[in-house]
Amino acid sequence: GFTVLLAGLSALPPLAIDMSLPALAVLGSDLGSTLAAAELTLSLFLAGFAASQLVFGPLGDRFGRRPILIVGTALFAVACLSQSAAPSIGVVLGGALLGGIGAGAGTTLARTVVRDLFSGHEAITKLSYVSMVGNLAPLTAPAIGAGMLALFGWRAIYALQGSLGALLTVAVIA
Repeated sequence: GFTVLLAGLSALPPLAIDMSLPALAVLGSDLGSTLAAAELTLSLFLAGFAASQLVFGPLGDRFGRRPILIVGTALFAVACLSQSAAPSIGVVLGGALLGGIGAGAGTTLARTVVRDLFSGHEAITKLSYVSMVGNLAPLTAPAIGAGMLALFGWRAIYALQGSLGALLTVAVIA
């Protein structure tokens, strides 16, 4: 279970990016915006994700891994849930930036936790499992996003992402 938790934390960024790809055109149109504005969500998510790694690593060293993981996953959950209820493209864009920041905590600290707790062959095994899930996420996420879009609309994609973030937050707390 612990390895699954770490793998889930590591898989947040590719899930968040790739699940939303099928919905970008519909999202922009539905909110009275352009496709270009909707596509900006990807850039903002990645900018937040990249910048957060510079901050969460040192914060994890200073305050401990668990509190930073809780803050990061909770921020991701709130950002995605705000996107699911967004009345405008601006809220979606802000949520993308904050979601990227939150997702950075899991990616930055999941591998660090493995190095903290395991060594030798056991650490290599745990890291390979975490990496495997991280590599499978971009393969499955677009299909999940397309299915959610077809069945429930674009808001359901962000609601699912927010629910996953909330579930990970509860798991880290527990």
